[in-house]
Amino acid sequence: MQSLIVAICIALGVVMGITAQAQSENWVQTDLGEGVSVKYPGAPSKRDMEGGITLFRFKTADSLAVLTVLIRDLSNLGINAEQLSAAAETSEFWDQVQSSSLQALSNSKLLKAERIQMNDQPVLALDLEFPRDGKVNVMSQLIFVKGIKSYTVNFNSLDQKGDPVVKEAYFGSLKF
Repeated sequence: MQSLIVAICIALGVVMGITAQAQSENWVQTDLGEGVSVKYPGAPSKRDMEGGITLFRFKTADSLAVLTVLIRDLSNLGINAEQLSAAAETSEFWDQVQSSSLQALSNSKLLKAERIQMNDQPVLALDLEFPRDGKVNVMSQLIFVKGIKSYTVNFNSLDQKGDPVVKEAYFGSLKF
């Protein structure tokens, strides 16, 4: 019985993975600079802001999820790409990044924090819960540095109803 349950779970995981891959094949590839790209279900809006910040944003057709990438040019901090890359190898750097993410989203609660490797690069994966307009949203983030920029890739599930297949396809399309 237990092996049947495991087999069903594996089969569901494979089906979700295939569905996510097929779904993302029709998406729009977006170049984020520095050899970084991600796919969106449609063309995202792009906004350049003060302080070397760029925001790419897309809200799903069902309005249940918002997919964003926030790019920060860190050259104004007086460091270079090599120094940033070296800092990204330390726990202290990622502790500060995690703390800053929590502070940036007031009333947020940390659900999960994990340091992972993607493309042989360190990445901080966070899940944050926060109230907005009387509802509880869950934001999943992948944060990494490339060159002299930091990238925060977000999937914001509005009222916790965002499609997990869309989230998987979005994060799975990230290349750097």
